[in-house]
Amino acid sequence: MAKLSFSGHETFSCKIYWLKKGYDFVRAGKSFTDDDAVVDLGVGKNMVTSIRFWLKAFGIIDETDQTTEFANFIFGDDGVDPYLEDVVTLWLLHYQLIKSEKASIYSLIFNRFRRERTEFTKEHIKRFLNRVILEEQVNFSAATIDSDIKVFLANYVSQKTSDIEESYNNILQELALISNFKQLDDSSHLLDWYQFDLQSKNIPFEVLLFVILDSPLYGQSISLSHLANDPSSLGNVFLLTEGSLITLLKEIRTEYATYTETAGNQVLQVRSNLEKYRILYTYYNRDYANV
Repeated sequence: MAKLSFSGHETFSCKIYWLKKGYDFVRAGKSFTDDDAVVDLGVGKNMVTSIRFWLKAFGIIDETDQTTEFANFIFGDDGVDPYLEDVVTLWLLHYQLIKSEKASIYSLIFNRFRRERTEFTKEHIKRFLNRVILEEQVNFSAATIDSDIKVFLANYVSQKTSDIEESYNNILQELALISNFKQLDDSSHLLDWYQFDLQSKNIPFEVLLFVILDSPLYGQSISLSHLANDPSSLGNVFLLTEGSLITLLKEIRTEYATYTETAGNQVLQVRSNLEKYRILYTYYNRDYANV
C-alpha cells in the first residue's frame, strides 16, 4: 500500500468536465501556478488547486504535471472519448482513481472497507479510516478525514440539493456503485445510510482485459481467487461477486483469453503479447494502427 494521503481536493468533488478542461490546459503548456490560471480555467483559485489534484488522482497527469498515456488515449486530439459520453470511460476512470492511490480513501474503501460492510454510514467509514491511520502510525486531523469522506460520497452518490448542476455533474455518479437511503437509528432519528451495489454489472470484456493487463501482479494464468480478491482486482474495483465475475470472464473472446474450470481450479488463461490499449481501441471502434 502506498503512503496514506488524504485531502488535496480543497473540499471539491470532481466535476465531470474538469478532467478534459484540465487536460487541455496542460497540453497548451500552461501551469497551475500561473497567475492567470484562474482565468484560463474559469474557476476560483481553490478550484484550480482541486482540478490539479483530481488530474493526478485520476492518472491524467503525473507528478511533473505531464499528461499520461491513459490521458492521451481518452482526451488527446484523437482521443476515444474526450467528453466522457460513454459510461465505459467512467469505469476506466474509476479504476485509475483506485489504482493511483493519490487519494487513499478510494483504494481503502474499495479494496478493504467494502469487505467489512455492505451497508454503512459516514461514521462507519470514519472509524475504519481511523483504524487504518492508527495501524500506519501516521496522523491526520478529524476535519481532514471528514472532508475526504464527504467528497468521496459526493463523487459516487447523487446529492439531494436544489443546485441541479451540483447534483448532476459529479464524475462517477452514473456508475451507481453506491446508493443511499434513510434509516431510523436507536433514537428514532433518520440517518443517512449507504449501500454498495454488489449486483451483476454490464462491463465490456475489453475493460476487464485492460485492468488485468495493466496489473503487474499477473502472468498468463490467473486464478479466479486472485481476480476477485487481489488489491485493485476486478472483484474489488467493480464490486463483483465471484459468480458475477465468472459470468463476465466467460464473455471474453477466445482470441484474447479463455476461462476454464478443471478439477475445481477456476483459471483465466490470457494469450501472450496482448496490448491493453489495442484492446480498448477495439471496444471504441478505433483502428489502433492509425492512432
